[in-house]
Amino acid sequence: MISSNEIRSILVFLVLLLIAAALPYWGQDYWLEIGISVAMYTAIVTSWTIFSGPTHYISLSTAAFFGVGVYTIAIGQAYLPYIALLPIALVLGAVLALLVGLTTLRLSGVYFVIFTLGLAELIRQVVTWSQNWSGQKGVLVDTYLQSEIMFWQFVALC
Repeated sequence: MISSNEIRSILVFLVLLLIAAALPYWGQDYWLEIGISVAMYTAIVTSWTIFSGPTHYISLSTAAFFGVGVYTIAIGQAYLPYIALLPIALVLGAVLALLVGLTTLRLSGVYFVIFTLGLAELIRQVVTWSQNWSGQKGVLVDTYLQSEIMFWQFVALC
C-alpha cells in the first residue's frame, strides 16, 4: 500500500515535470536558460550519487567528465551537427572515466578524494590554457534550437 508521503512525493514530481515541460513554451529565453541550468546541475548530482552512494567514495571528478563532454560539443559544433557530437562526447567522457577508474579505484579515503579533485583541476587548467593560447575566451551554444534540445536531454537524464 502506498503511504501518504509517497503519494505527496509523486504529486510533487509530476508538478515539477509539468513545469519543466512548459518552460520552452513560455516564449522567453531567460526561463529556458534557467531550466537548462537547473536540469544540468540535477543531472550532475544524479551521476555523482549513482557512483558515490553505493561505493561510499567521494568523487570530485564528476565535473571533469561532464566538462570534457560539454567542451567536445561546444568546440565541435562548428564542424559537426549536434546529434553527431553527442556520441563523441559520450565516448570521450567514458574513456576518461575508465582511465581514471583503472588508476584510482585502488586508492581509498582521502587519497581518492585528493586525486579526483586534482583531476577536475587539471581539466580546468588545460581548458584555461587552451583558451589563453588560442585567444578565445569561452564557448557558446548559440542557437535557440540547440538550447531547447539540450534542455530536453537534461530533463530526460534527471
